[in-house]
Amino acid sequence: MKIDINKNVYDLVTENPEIKTTLIDLGFKALANPLMFNTMAKKMSIKRGAKMLGIDNISQKLEECGYEIVDSSTNPEVQQRKELIKNYIARLTSGEDLETVRKDFVENFEGVSSSEIMDAEEDLLNSGVDKEEVRKLCDVHSALFHGMTESEKTKEAYTDPFISYMVRENDKVKEIIKKAQEEGDFSEQLQKIGSHYKKKGDLIYPILKVKYKKKGPSDVMWAVDVEIGKGLKKAIKEKNQTLLDETLKRAEEMTYKEENILYPLVRENLSKEDLDLLYQDLEDYDHDLVAYGKENFEQEKIKEDDYIHFKKGKLRIDQLEAMLDTMEIEITFVDDKDINSYYNDHEGRKVFKRPISSLGREVYTCHPPQVEPLVRGLIKDFKDKKKDSFKLIKKIGDKDFAISYYAVRDKEGTYKGVLETVQDLSFYKDYLTK
Repeated sequence: MKIDINKNVYDLVTENPEIKTTLIDLGFKALANPLMFNTMAKKMSIKRGAKMLGIDNISQKLEECGYEIVDSSTNPEVQQRKELIKNYIARLTSGEDLETVRKDFVENFEGVSSSEIMDAEEDLLNSGVDKEEVRKLCDVHSALFHGMTESEKTKEAYTDPFISYMVRENDKVKEIIKKAQEEGDFSEQLQKIGSHYKKKGDLIYPILKVKYKKKGPSDVMWAVDVEIGKGLKKAIKEKNQTLLDETLKRAEEMTYKEENILYPLVRENLSKEDLDLLYQDLEDYDHDLVAYGKENFEQEKIKEDDYIHFKKGKLRIDQLEAMLDTMEIEITFVDDKDINSYYNDHEGRKVFKRPISSLGREVYTCHPPQVEPLVRGLIKDFKDKKKDSFKLIKKIGDKDFAISYYAVRDKEGTYKGVLETVQDLSFYKDYLTK
């Protein structure tokens, strides 16, 4: 039997029910769950699923089970489409007129998917095209595809709570931008856009890049979000109408990219478990653009007889967690492999959001492209024993916070990781000024 490993699993199993058992035996265990089969299998190909699950030589294993393997991603027509898209983006990057390039694009394409756009842009980045140039022309690139993306043509509704929430926020951002463009408004509403970008930066870009190997949004869109946020702050502070107009135009283009490229990409790639986790993470963020309704998620129960033994005593896991969460300090621990390993969950408003979904990932993925080199440099200094700590006082809103980074080493001096603490200094400041 011939099967296409680049076709979604749901369609393959629907056409050939017997392949479901084979895939489960080879490691696609989640297919045994009807809910997973009816959701995740519709988004995932055998090829992509095997890569995510760490199943090596999937084609060979299926061939050994008697299947004839086809990979449509290597189809000359598919490759030709990708090369054409890359060519159009490259022409724009080199300075060719948008309308000239768009005319050629429309002649050769009836529609284009979010994955095709991202794959072509990633190929350009991998080929050595300067990231800064791609970011600079990000708005021009997306303008090429206006009216041609599959999401614009189908207009499917999102049923997943997380994507639906982000889409509703994006719609609200569009309303705010339109009002500001019409009225030249420097109101507080514009500043709320930053909250939306913060959620994308903390929750969407890192997981797409690290877990699903879709690094285009992280490398390009995240940096543009940061630039838009800075532009809005500066325009509002200086009451600079020219800068405001330019920045609002970029923000408007970003809403298009979110609606027609980013969210379709999220729906195509992320598992239901990951989407549920991201929705759960939203609870810690501001919800002044759209309402957030908390969902019930099953939590792993801690056994009360599980003790951790220290040199000076012992604590049950639930006692230790309660103790760390009682401290009025935000605590983050990054292990010796640079992996986010732990965040406490103290009561009260958190200065820096620490999504559960970022645990188990490299700490560098939690920072926008402009900041990542600084984080890498500090951790390298800790590992090389050039520094033991780094401390600063930062004013956030109307409060001062002590932000400290410590190199964690054992008694023998072996590096174990980085401890970050964030503490509100209001109590001490008030006391000392009395």
